[in-house]
Amino acid sequence: MENERHSESGSGRLLARMLFFSDAVFAIVLTLLVLDLRLPAGVTDAHLFRGLQELQPKLVAFAITFALVSVFWMAHVSITRRLNDFDWPVAWVNLLFLFTITLAPFISTLLGEFSVLGNAWRLYCLALIAIGSAQFVLFLVVYRGNGRLIGGMDRREFWHRMIRAVSPAASFTILLALNLMGFTRLSVILSFLIVPTIIILVRVSLSRRR
Repeated sequence: MENERHSESGSGRLLARMLFFSDAVFAIVLTLLVLDLRLPAGVTDAHLFRGLQELQPKLVAFAITFALVSVFWMAHVSITRRLNDFDWPVAWVNLLFLFTITLAPFISTLLGEFSVLGNAWRLYCLALIAIGSAQFVLFLVVYRGNGRLIGGMDRREFWHRMIRAVSPAASFTILLALNLMGFTRLSVILSFLIVPTIIILVRVSLSRRR
C-alpha cells in the first residue's frame, strides 16, 4: 500500500514537472517574440513616429504570432488539464509539440521582414500546420484508450474535442492552398477568421445532437 502511494506521488511530481516545463517554454517563446521589435538604425527622436511606421510590419507579425501562440497555449491547457498520471508517450509527444512552438519567433521574424503576400506567408502557414498537427497528435495520445489517462470520456465529447484539436492544422492548410492557388490577399484576410469560425461551427453542430 505504501509503495502504491509512493508510486502515485512520483507520477504526480513527474506530471507537474512536464506541465511546468511546457508553460515555461510557452512563456519564453512569447517573450522572444518581442525581441524582434527594434527601431531602424539611425532613427532620432525627431523622426521617432516615422521609425514606428517603418516598424509596422514587424508589429503586425508580433501581434498575430502572439495571439496564435496564446491560442495554442490555451489549447494545450485544455488538452492536458485532466491528466491524472504521468505518461511517457504523452511526454515525448508533448516535447514534439513544444519543438514546433519554438519555431514561432523565427517565423514571426520572417513575416515581419518580408511581405505577407509572398513566400514568408507560405512558410508561416507551413509552420502553423506543423504546430497544429503536433497538437492534434498530442490530443490523440492523451485521449487514447477511451480517455483512460483522464478518467474516461464519452464518444460525443471525444469527437467534439478531436474536431476542435484538428481545426488549426486544417485551417492553415486551407489558407496555404488558397495562397498557392493565387488568392493571396484572401488567404491573409481569412487567417483572422477561419479558426474561430470552425470552432464555433463545431460547437453549434454538436450541441444540436444532444
